[in-house]
Amino acid sequence: MNPFRVALAVARKDLRSEWRTREVVPALAQFIILALLIGNFGFQVDSRNAASIAPGILWLALVFAGLVAFGRTFAAEREQASLEAMLMTPASPVAIFAGKAVAASLLLIACEAVMLPALSLFFGTPFSADVVAAVLIATVGMAALGCLFAAMVARVRARELLLPLLTLPLWIPFIIAGGQAVQSAMGLPGSYSEAISLLIDFDILFLVLTSLAARFVLDE
Repeated sequence: MNPFRVALAVARKDLRSEWRTREVVPALAQFIILALLIGNFGFQVDSRNAASIAPGILWLALVFAGLVAFGRTFAAEREQASLEAMLMTPASPVAIFAGKAVAASLLLIACEAVMLPALSLFFGTPFSADVVAAVLIATVGMAALGCLFAAMVARVRARELLLPLLTLPLWIPFIIAGGQAVQSAMGLPGSYSEAISLLIDFDILFLVLTSLAARFVLDE
């Protein structure tokens, strides 16, 4: 079977399911707006310090939204025991994993489409293509790791506890490099190109590693 068609079919199935149930995206959008409101009123934000505070609030909201989004990646398969049926088909486990990761990434990107304009509105920071690019590039690697660990803990009783414990340490490089890129894009000192290069390197590294590990994780 063509792995690209398999990944596309799996992603389409997950997105169609989310469109019918509307469980994840509305909850994430509300969470993101609430996080930005708390950050806006919890700090003394003005034109002088907005560029230094806003990136931290942005990545804090993005990390917790990502944990929620990726934690639900294998929820339907766990509840309906359909993952085993998918693995019994000729489809490659890597293609199935890729489809799940793409769908989760698109759901998180939909939330980022709400978060970035809201960040600019609440904090008065620039809403530029550089900020959008940094967040999107970081989302790729974070999605690969988040979905891999979500698959690992899907059958574990304490999965809500284990997922953050496994995922957050490996998300730190994306948070650091992404935070530097966003700060630079908002006018603070720093090299935007170097931060983006680091994000791309991390994406390539973790995409390769998660692709190699996905076969063994799903088979288990």
